[in-house]
Amino acid sequence: MKRIKVEQLVLFLIFFIVAIDCYASVPAKIQNGGTIVTVPGVGLAPPAAMNGFNPFLTSSAYDSEAEGLMYQSLFWVNRDFKINFKLSVAKKVVVGPKHRSFTVYLHRHWKWSDGVTVTTADISYTYKMLMKLGPLYPGWDSGGFPNDIESFKVLGPFSFRVITKKSVNPRWFELSGLSYFNPYPAHSWEHYSVKQMNDNMTNPQFYSVVDGPFRLQSFHPGRYASFVPNKAYSGPDKAHISRLIFQFLNSNASVFFALKSNAVQLGNLPASLYPARKQLTNDHLTIVGPIWGFNYLGFNFLNPKIAFTNNLLVRQAMMHAVNQDLMIDVMNYGYGSRAYGLIPGNPPIYLSPEAKSLLKHGAYNPELADNLLDEAGWHRGPDGIREKNGQKMAFTMYMPPSMVRGPTLLATMFAKVGIQVRLREMPFNEVYAQMIDPHNKKWQAVYLAWSQSGFPTGGSIFKCGGVQNSYHYCNHKMDSLMAKIRVTPGLSALYKFQNYFTEQQPVIVLPNMKIFVMAAKNIHGVSRAITPSGGFNPQYLWVSHDK
Repeated sequence: MKRIKVEQLVLFLIFFIVAIDCYASVPAKIQNGGTIVTVPGVGLAPPAAMNGFNPFLTSSAYDSEAEGLMYQSLFWVNRDFKINFKLSVAKKVVVGPKHRSFTVYLHRHWKWSDGVTVTTADISYTYKMLMKLGPLYPGWDSGGFPNDIESFKVLGPFSFRVITKKSVNPRWFELSGLSYFNPYPAHSWEHYSVKQMNDNMTNPQFYSVVDGPFRLQSFHPGRYASFVPNKAYSGPDKAHISRLIFQFLNSNASVFFALKSNAVQLGNLPASLYPARKQLTNDHLTIVGPIWGFNYLGFNFLNPKIAFTNNLLVRQAMMHAVNQDLMIDVMNYGYGSRAYGLIPGNPPIYLSPEAKSLLKHGAYNPELADNLLDEAGWHRGPDGIREKNGQKMAFTMYMPPSMVRGPTLLATMFAKVGIQVRLREMPFNEVYAQMIDPHNKKWQAVYLAWSQSGFPTGGSIFKCGGVQNSYHYCNHKMDSLMAKIRVTPGLSALYKFQNYFTEQQPVIVLPNMKIFVMAAKNIHGVSRAITPSGGFNPQYLWVSHDK
């Protein structure tokens, strides 16, 4: 499981693995060779196209998925959210006694595909590029980067030191702050301007120097991207397959039919078609999840037409109006779990006692929702929709393709308490473009999800004026609680923040769903290739060949 990027904004993200193998026999010995055709977002989200491969300039999880194949992380975070230094570029981290000094030592065996050794020159290049890009970098102002950093210094070719401005929570800073110092090929990229990088976002030649297990072979806009193993890969887990193709399909249904015709050998089975899985006679099923992140209904708090969402009582009423158990049963055939905050419940290592209790008992209470809306001054009109000062309590929700069932259920539940929801289907890229446009105050609500870091804090998505705060939400007490997580060792500060977040519901958190992944019967290693961070490590896949 590689470094977790807090900035990734996608649908139905990260998870623990439960594998169900529906085939009789597996060859005892791993075999090499073979081509696998899959789709972006496998085990992660509905399919979408990849649009670029530069880690400095992209934020989509689909693009990050490809970048993770080409570039090795400074830290490889395992399923227990601890750093596995055997798989990391970093060899170890030494933390100073006051938790302000972090000295990172690199392994000496990592090499770029052209034979050049990976050194702190590549780390330094990354740091300089991020500082040069500033807020243009999608992950700016997250994980303590750069505002909590006082200095960065190269100590030698295989060691560097980061000094923070004040004492910090070392576990948080290692998993969230230092993870930004991934090495990228300075000797290959340093002569390019940002404009030139933008012009080469999809040029395979630009990405010819890599240190990850794969390299980009070809890219065909709107059609597919092809990857082949990096033959010079210096890591311990070399790829077994000879080629990996990401086919760009635009809906879950299209993946199903591609699986059925064997045009795709690995892809997500949409929950709506779970009963039809028996039609995929040449495939086996792996169930992954629930996600390490949170699904949500988010609002544009600057849109005056939905000013009622600024009222805490209204947001709390929405939380109590959502029957999460029903959503799990109807949408995912019972494969899922309740969620009320931004701290994932599986594994429960970061959950506060209050959060555990809430997850156990649930919060569905439509009578309480009605009372809260009445208290907020919104009363039912002749048509059952609540009104106040001549305005109806109604909003338009954007939803990505093939995600109709969840929003429809949500709209039905809200209608029972007098809230009208209008649904509008829109491609993910268009939804995202509207959200990140600081001048667009017209969009009202979105049905999306957000990935979490290895030490979740809320990042800049909820921070007043945060770079990723497309919702324009601002709560200074929440900012203060988030800030304390960064400087307080242990989990006490995180507990206080998550409890307050659940009370405030800056977004209406929705249940976490497991994901059904289908693979051809001769494809093995799926449960290992799909990680709890939402990552995809196809170097662990292999294809058995008929003799």
